[in-house]
Amino acid sequence: MIEPIHPENPLPYLDDLRSGDELEAVVYEITQDLIDRYGLASLDLNPVHMSPDWSKKARVFGTPATVQHGMMSMSFMTSVVLRSLGPLAQVVRVDSKFTKPGPVGQTITCTGQVQDLHVHGNGNDFVTIQVVATDQEGDTVGISTIDVRLPRRPGATP
Repeated sequence: MIEPIHPENPLPYLDDLRSGDELEAVVYEITQDLIDRYGLASLDLNPVHMSPDWSKKARVFGTPATVQHGMMSMSFMTSVVLRSLGPLAQVVRVDSKFTKPGPVGQTITCTGQVQDLHVHGNGNDFVTIQVVATDQEGDTVGISTIDVRLPRRPGATP
């Protein structure tokens, strides 16, 4: 498990991470209030997310419930990285796939693991982290591959 970030050390060094290191999980419950707040903030007012009455009739994705925004799921997966590495971590790429809708009432758990370390020098060093979001049945809801630029330990050689 990656150690929590402290104010005196706002970012971990790339050199302190290892492939296989696990990040602290983020767990959230999909509520209509959470969906509505995200929809208003993102301006994605699609009724599949925002209208329980419409969703009950349309049964999009085979469910009568509204479902979370894919980008909302992606933001929670990215928050796994930022909560573990710190809010100053420079996320340079997020590649996400959404594999199953998340209807209201589901609990989602996002777990992350260091996949690869990329040492290029000249401040272009980064870590690749894979985050998987699963629902309460254990089914995968989404997967994100996230690249984060991190500093090297002073005096480290490429």
